[in-house]
Amino acid sequence: MNWTDTTHRYSLSNCQHLGQPCPAAERMLSRLAAALGQARAVTTDDFEIAGNCELTACDRPCQARFAASHDRIRIYCGISPEVDQGSLDQFADALFCQTANSRPITCLPQYPCGLAQALPLTPQPARTAAALQSVPA
Repeated sequence: MNWTDTTHRYSLSNCQHLGQPCPAAERMLSRLAAALGQARAVTTDDFEIAGNCELTACDRPCQARFAASHDRIRIYCGISPEVDQGSLDQFADALFCQTANSRPITCLPQYPCGLAQALPLTPQPARTAAALQSVPA
């Protein structure tokens, strides 16, 4: 599932247990994006917050990991705290097609049952009065 609001472009994979995007991951992703927006004025560009939590969207409690910065927010559903973050990022990069760089995905001891990502929208250049004037023929 993909959508855009006024600040971010969101992507959620289907949960392997629900067969659809996890509503708890969707709520968490939106709230992390809002929190980072509020923290923008009092944090530096390299600010990051990461941690583990439990998502409860169905009858199976789901351990999840999140990593949020001003550049990207990701949630890895169904992952234990011991799984290597770099390998998880590489796996998510392959799924979300972040770059054109093709590299083999590291074999993970545990794969996420779902992924969620939010990327900030790039500001559009302001239109000036000169740009809005018609060009004479």
